[in-house]
Amino acid sequence: MFFKVVAALLVASIAVSASPLEARQSCTKSYTVVSGDTCAAIEAKEGVSDATLHALNPSINSGCTNLQIGQVLCLSTSGTSSGCGNTYTVVSGDTCSAIEAKEGISDATLHSLNPSINVASTAAAPVLCLGSAGGGTGGQSFTGLATYYYPNGGTGACGTVLQNSDFIVALGTAHWDNGAHCGETVSVQYKSTTIQVKVEDLCPGCQGTNGIDLSSGAMAALDPNYINDGVISVVWTLE
Repeated sequence: MFFKVVAALLVASIAVSASPLEARQSCTKSYTVVSGDTCAAIEAKEGVSDATLHALNPSINSGCTNLQIGQVLCLSTSGTSSGCGNTYTVVSGDTCSAIEAKEGISDATLHSLNPSINVASTAAAPVLCLGSAGGGTGGQSFTGLATYYYPNGGTGACGTVLQNSDFIVALGTAHWDNGAHCGETVSVQYKSTTIQVKVEDLCPGCQGTNGIDLSSGAMAALDPNYINDGVISVVWTLE
């Protein structure tokens, strides 16, 4: 009996530990963390933006203090965009205000797309994300983590009264663009299922740069097992 219990626990632990790897199945380029690595060092060596690194590896905290030696990070995926088609490489003497003036980007946007930089310094992120190529996100696909919530008849950030059964989505701050996408349609794909939802709300606490928050009704249509699954990895497109 003891052996059966231990075996059962071992199988369960393997199943649990394997689940975070599911989001990496489409990863086309990876990096293994070595002693002394920081997010800034990895970004500089690999030419990846801070926003991309965090979006593809949501387990990294905002201060990048939880990297582990031997940890395998995803640097790019196939068929999707990490959400950053326009990057900027920091040079000597650069400051946030100088970059914002040169590139025509707001301070709020710069910081939302590059969460590891501090209030005034860009030293923590040598390759910065400035947004998607061409200045817009229409038609571009993003890989991110989807959560769900219950609007319960409240008013969303776009000014519309929202019900749990409505097919709506709340965008994270990196894609909110001051509400510019309110009312636009988003396609969300999970495994073999795709649904259409409308942008009606803001999600300040979404997980990762490309995280989104779906109404409970939309999430149920996308993943019938959503209550048990909780957070799922999806591909979404702002049309």
